[in-house]
Amino acid sequence: MLLTLIVAGLAGAATPHVQDRVTEALLSLLGEERMPDAGGRRVAAFAAMLLAAAVLLVLVSDEVSPVLLVIGGTIGAFQKEIRAAISDRMG
Repeated sequence: MLLTLIVAGLAGAATPHVQDRVTEALLSLLGEERMPDAGGRRVAAFAAMLLAAAVLLVLVSDEVSPVLLVIGGTIGAFQKEIRAAISDRMG
């Protein structure tokens, strides 16, 4: 369970680093006229990283919770925004 959160969090945090490669893959698959906007490309990169995390977790573990995978990935992807919100709330 903890491994799922850690791997998913790392995958979410890696999303900005793979976004350019995912954009290149989308461009070659979809072409220029069907390319999603910047938000869509970020979602595609996030989905690709969660898929990679899920495959890795299935290979090394027999219990993978999809809910924990999404929660961990979301925390990893939005860690800066979450920390800023907590910091603003704390003072």
